Amino acid sequence: MSFLKNFTLKHRHILTSAGNIRFRYVVIVSALLVFMIWGIASNVDSDAVPEPIEIVEEGAPTPQKTYSNDPEEAGRGLDPYYAHIGLKPEYTLPARWTKTITVKSGDTLGALMESTTLSGDDYRGAMKAIRKHFDPREILPGQTIDVQFENVDNKGVWKQVDYRINGLKSITISRDAHGAIIADKTEKKVEIKTHAARTVVKNSLYADLSKAGVPDGVINRLIHAYSWSVDFQRDIWGGEKIELLYETKETKDGEYMRSGHLLYAKLDIRGKEIPMYLFEKEPEYFTFFEPNGQSVKKALLKTPVDGARLSSGFGRRRHPVLGYTKMHKGLDFAAPTGTPIYAAGDGVVERANRFSSFGNYVKIRHNDKYKTAYAHLHKFAKGMRAGTRVKQGQVIGYVGTTGRSTGPHLHYEVHVNGRAVNPHSMKLPIGEKLKGKKLSRFKREMGTIKANFKRAISDKE
Repeated sequence: MSFLKNFTLKHRHILTSAGNIRFRYVVIVSALLVFMIWGIASNVDSDAVPEPIEIVEEGAPTPQKTYSNDPEEAGRGLDPYYAHIGLKPEYTLPARWTKTITVKSGDTLGALMESTTLSGDDYRGAMKAIRKHFDPREILPGQTIDVQFENVDNKGVWKQVDYRINGLKSITISRDAHGAIIADKTEKKVEIKTHAARTVVKNSLYADLSKAGVPDGVINRLIHAYSWSVDFQRDIWGGEKIELLYETKETKDGEYMRSGHLLYAKLDIRGKEIPMYLFEKEPEYFTFFEPNGQSVKKALLKTPVDGARLSSGFGRRRHPVLGYTKMHKGLDFAAPTGTPIYAAGDGVVERANRFSSFGNYVKIRHNDKYKTAYAHLHKFAKGMRAGTRVKQGQVIGYVGTTGRSTGPHLHYEVHVNGRAVNPHSMKLPIGEKLKGKKLSRFKREMGTIKANFKRAISDKE
């Protein structure tokens, strides 16, 4: 402090000069800096030995006496790390541990296998063994690789690699008794299990069935089966009751693999019950029938696109593009671009091309009386051209906004004897009806399904 005081008295004529205010501040700051440096230097012990600086590589584990079973802590590279910083502490790897690698988009099986610590002959042997059971180019995001390590002389050595292709199939890489790399393919058996569900529609049919644990595939089958008789935009208000019996394919230990058949469903719409039962009419040909043996399939679908919203009805309206009132000769279903469009019934394609303000357009002749038309398609399904025969429910194109359109939607028309009619108000021609032995067999199977549903729903509730 005496140094600062003497410096200030000696130069006070400069510091108090009105014309040197800026210089005054510079001198004061400089004096403070000099004082701080002088004070720090005076406290340094010239005989002291500086503390060693520990060099730690990025990502290297912190040295410690023992290690947990965390595979990241017990991984490779411990010895080089300790040699680098000149330390040789005692440490212990766990007896065994597993490292899991999840396949990401853009990964290759070869690169992932190298990352499991297989190198040189081990890596080449593993890839050669895998190719006997699996094409490495078919690797998919979400698949996993489990690498099992063992402690050998306090070093991590791989013992087994499990590549899980899906819930059923996996490939195990290991060594045989002679030390050669081998790969074995294992596949779990699938069992068909039956489940029942019952719920009331509060938000939407899809959301409430999902909440009840019904798989998406089963819900889609149910919606498609009812699409001949139910308008999901107008008929479902909330409060409808639904019950169903369905199959799933699962492993023996109960792991869900995929959905199976929808066996039975009953939709109660404000007191009107619409039941249906799955029946194998011919070998490998399954379809739904009402209790009296009448097929639920009609000649034409009411809604030829799944999950769509009815955005414009049939009749006179103010045109959204032209701005004046004109006749709207069909129904508009708003849906995202690319949503599949189905043929409303069996028939022959009359045209599949660009057509006036309709944009990409398909017209199907079902018989001498009925025709359907589909407009504003984003694109046509493969092979769709004039003269092509199509089946009911076959994809013929995809929702788009071509032609005179304000957004992606399907414009759908039904023509009866050359005149456009309202698809929702017309009486659709009925499908086939079972007779004779087929009807008797259907009745017996329907009784079995009823009993199975009653037992399954009782066990669940």
